[in-house]
Amino acid sequence: MNTTHNYGPGQRVWGHDYAVTRTADGGRQLKVSGWGPLIGPRIREGDYLLLQKDHDRDTRYQVADVRYESDPSDMWHATLNFAPRQAVTKEPR
Repeated sequence: MNTTHNYGPGQRVWGHDYAVTRTADGGRQLKVSGWGPLIGPRIREGDYLLLQKDHDRDTRYQVADVRYESDPSDMWHATLNFAPRQAVTKEPR
């Protein structure tokens, strides 16, 4: 099962943050370096990252690949692909 890691608004703090280092395909693919998560499992391929879109909204990307540094051990580099959440609709009665 894939884990969702929240780096959205209010979640970016010392030791739990990221920086976009390159964009491709109009922002549909990102190269990102980051740190964390502070608590919980490490980021793995197939997981989702919620990234800050603006002041109070986030957007979702899926991890295509991730590589961790040995020092500091919580620093990572990843390729992310845009993976918008699907709208939930009610079925007609």
